[in-house]
Amino acid sequence: MAQLPLTSQPSRSRIMIFSLIAATVIWLFNELNKGGYTLQVRYPINLTYNDSLYIPITPLPKTVSAVLTGSGWTLLRKSLPFTTPPVSYPLNNPLAVSTLNTTALASIMSEQVKDVRISHVVLDNTHVDFEERVVKTSLLKIDSLRLNLSPKFVVSSIINLRPNSVTFDGPASLVSDIADTIMVRVPAKKIRGNYDEELPIRYPQSPLLKASAERVFVSFEVAEYFGSIVPTVEKEKTVEPKKKETPVKQKPKRKRKSSK
Repeated sequence: MAQLPLTSQPSRSRIMIFSLIAATVIWLFNELNKGGYTLQVRYPINLTYNDSLYIPITPLPKTVSAVLTGSGWTLLRKSLPFTTPPVSYPLNNPLAVSTLNTTALASIMSEQVKDVRISHVVLDNTHVDFEERVVKTSLLKIDSLRLNLSPKFVVSSIINLRPNSVTFDGPASLVSDIADTIMVRVPAKKIRGNYDEELPIRYPQSPLLKASAERVFVSFEVAEYFGSIVPTVEKEKTVEPKKKETPVKQKPKRKRKSSK
């Protein structure tokens, strides 16, 4: 019997490999088309609420562990997070909610997630904590009592602040602690020239608190004063006591003699 050329033996090996791959793919496609598979996946969720009125002060859950039952292809699509839209879990009154109801979440998922059956839902953290969202504007003012100037130097212009106010947005527990007027302290010592610097605005730092400005530009002019400042002391006015007027004694009137 004639033998195949040596050059044809690698071709037969490639054909066998391609055939094995094709058979595997066909088998995999047939298996994925079947139903009745069960898979536990991390499914994305999105808690919806009125974010103009409420703000969460603890991190909200982003995913839920769910047991899905369905066909292989469907479960494969559901297991890929970038191909599945998150389940929307509405919170009508977040201030009245402290824990998430997994039974209600399973019912919501059954309505929104199609082509599968959801048999079990587990949240890593069911606790939620919301506060009322508050917006407040505070005025900025220079702490003039701690302004350190060189001797015989005075501020000779208006102290400019840009901006002259800052608006805060955050939970009520943080915003309520911010004063209506925030004092800006100038750290420079023995100032003897015109001042123009950018200074930080001091307020309680928190990732939940947003401020319209983090720094403020402070500028003012300084001049040397050549005069002498003499403190004026008002003299106390002495009130002399009024002299008592001595009553003048009136002489008794003489009776006139009647002429007969």
